Amino acid sequence: MEPLKIGTRREVCWDEALIALAEGVSVRMHRPEFKNVALVLDAPWEGSTSSYFSLIREDGFFRLYYRGMDSGPEGSDLLSELPHIPVTCYAESTDGKVFHRVNTGICPFDGSTDNNIILDVIKDNISFFKDTNPACPPEERYKGLAQYKGQALHLFTSADGVHFRHARMVADDAAYDSLNVGFWDGERERYFLFYRGLHGAIAETSKWTAEMSDMAHNDGIVRDVRVRTSEDFVNWDSPQRIRFDPAREDLELYTNNVIPYYRAKHMMIGMPTRYVDRYEDAVNFEYLPERESRAAMIRRFGRTGTAMTDCVLMTSRNGYTFRRTDEVFLSPGPEDGKSWYYGDCFLCYGMAETVSDRPGFPNEISLYVGEEERVRSVKLSRYTIRLDGFFSWNCGFAPGRVVTKPIVFDGSRLSINFATSALGYVRIRLLDPDGNALEGFDSGRLFGDSVDRPVDFEKDLASLAGKPVCLEITMSDADLYSFVFENAEN
Repeated sequence: MEPLKIGTRREVCWDEALIALAEGVSVRMHRPEFKNVALVLDAPWEGSTSSYFSLIREDGFFRLYYRGMDSGPEGSDLLSELPHIPVTCYAESTDGKVFHRVNTGICPFDGSTDNNIILDVIKDNISFFKDTNPACPPEERYKGLAQYKGQALHLFTSADGVHFRHARMVADDAAYDSLNVGFWDGERERYFLFYRGLHGAIAETSKWTAEMSDMAHNDGIVRDVRVRTSEDFVNWDSPQRIRFDPAREDLELYTNNVIPYYRAKHMMIGMPTRYVDRYEDAVNFEYLPERESRAAMIRRFGRTGTAMTDCVLMTSRNGYTFRRTDEVFLSPGPEDGKSWYYGDCFLCYGMAETVSDRPGFPNEISLYVGEEERVRSVKLSRYTIRLDGFFSWNCGFAPGRVVTKPIVFDGSRLSINFATSALGYVRIRLLDPDGNALEGFDSGRLFGDSVDRPVDFEKDLASLAGKPVCLEITMSDADLYSFVFENAEN
């Protein structure tokens, strides 16, 4: 087996790709925790169907983009019935916990430019990213991808992240009424584009047709995710549907939210919204929140009142094949009168590393989601999860063991992100590729809870740098989230 050269990159324990042997250890998903409301979208140009959030990290602050929109009668999505036109809005935060609108003075609304609107020509969706390609022209450093002028995906560009102009069409081969996303992948030196397509019994094309759009419940249509790559964001290779390994049930993915994970950039993580029309389970609608308005939506629009959405996770090491959870990552939550609507759990595109609310605790990852969709002015809620903590290699109290495939590392220090109980432990031994223990490289039983715990060995770890080794990880009542080999000065 050819050793995997990992150098000094962080390896996250999100899948089985590095595992040669696992006994009593499996990949476990972890769920985020609610923290606070970061922004209430109650300005006159916002409202109950504000959505499609994008986050960009800058030095010292965060940029937030989103659609400002209010539903019409009975939650209508018909543009002719909306109280105001959909607009694209801009906000900022210095801590990632609370956002404030930035008065841009760009677009007039109700006769005044005293607002945070940056575009008023996008009727449905637009996502944003900062182009980190060193060859990117400065005037195109910030990019927006929008469904614009029919069933086509268009590019908007900006030098400052606020003033955007239409540049060109990017693709027109699919259905784009979703948050379609792109980014520069520095690991593979290519742009990736992830967007919505369609397949199914009556979907002979990947685009919406008039017949499909007029269907009350879209039976026989499956919303999927397509991927294309490019070296210059102009010329793209042929589209492919993303694949799942292991194979998964052909469920509908409403958005995809695929992004390189900032602490391990060779990994991609997606937080797609999962869509299901529950009209066959109508016995529930009598008891779900907002019964009368929901009934009116069902009578008039069908799936607007019967469809439900939640969020799952998927990860990839190449951008084409993904490992996807069947279990939910974020659900609509308790029936509090403001949940269980079509539009729940649309996570913001992007994540922020934020300081913990508890003094002395390590930084966390903040995720954002619009809540109270279709009921009231949307609230952008902040959730947090441990650094690298979307998944772990998990072991119950009965001891288990993982042996990795041969790897080649650089550096002189090993650090792990792990957590145990008071009785649990993680023990790491280094083996040669034949499975023989290497003398002097046994950590002993480690316990505690740290995102950056040094692993000490009797002998100098640097003596094994550049040579193939395997990690034998014995565990009890513990989670291992990630590990990294690095230089001691780091």
